[in-house]
Amino acid sequence: MVWRQASDLREIREGDDLRFGTTVSTPVELEVHKKGIDIRAGPLSRHWESTDISYVLTQEIPSARPKQWSLHIDSRNDGLIEILRSFNELHILKMAEAIAVSCDAKLAEHTGRRVREDEHGMSVITQLTEVGERWDEPVELDSLRFSFKKDTNGYSVKLPTEMEDGALANVLWSSLAALVLGFMITLATIQTANLWVAASWSLGLLLLNLIAWARLEGPTGSLENRHRLTLTKHTITIGAKLYGIIPKTVGQWRVTDLLDLDCNDKGEATFLLKERRVKLRLLRPEAIYLVASFGRAMRDLGLAPEASSEEE
Repeated sequence: MVWRQASDLREIREGDDLRFGTTVSTPVELEVHKKGIDIRAGPLSRHWESTDISYVLTQEIPSARPKQWSLHIDSRNDGLIEILRSFNELHILKMAEAIAVSCDAKLAEHTGRRVREDEHGMSVITQLTEVGERWDEPVELDSLRFSFKKDTNGYSVKLPTEMEDGALANVLWSSLAALVLGFMITLATIQTANLWVAASWSLGLLLLNLIAWARLEGPTGSLENRHRLTLTKHTITIGAKLYGIIPKTVGQWRVTDLLDLDCNDKGEATFLLKERRVKLRLLRPEAIYLVASFGRAMRDLGLAPEASSEEE
């Protein structure tokens, strides 16, 4: 039983119970509690016991336009099944996290984030302290295009990150359409309007198009590249270049707000900072090196102890 989300997500917390509400063709409620999860859509309903759910994962639907993401659970009786599909990536990730935590299940996100049953609720500092052996040491390769620099305050690095191809293509095609439309308006008004006013249509429509895309894709970071990271004993600061040109600060967080850091097979490294996910697109070996090096930098700053090694 699969539903495609078509509205905003409503979140209601009652003690340890968490209830999500959305609308497909009919209102859908997903209730997450210690006993399991319940899904209700009109006259249809389904219940899974928490002990039956061993795995929760999210996936990006390939070749879907507009983009869609799906939520799956692996249950003892049904195997791996898809229970919800959404046009909002953050909604899917939030619901998957809630189910995995409540059911003490493994979590695998399409972002590359992997959470074992005993890691729920751990920040990166806690992971490095309690399960530090799960963090690899950085292996520097000749092909790396960046390196961490240490100064008196901490570490910084400039990354050759890239914009998302799909979002960039949308901007390019819509910008071309804006220029063509502006040129047509110019031709239609050039005899009755001031030459500069007539010629400004293309530039004005192009500027409006770029501003609209920047606002639309702002929460996803799809149009940001050339990120820079700064790590001190107290804060993590992430900056980027919008459209590869305009400098902007993505945000600054306390080090304790870094809840997870991982990468996927596509070379996307994701920082989970509170509820904000910052995605950095690199080559896969570079993403692996970034994750390992960030953990090493946090240890070097004394934020976590060195990983213990057992000797025979």
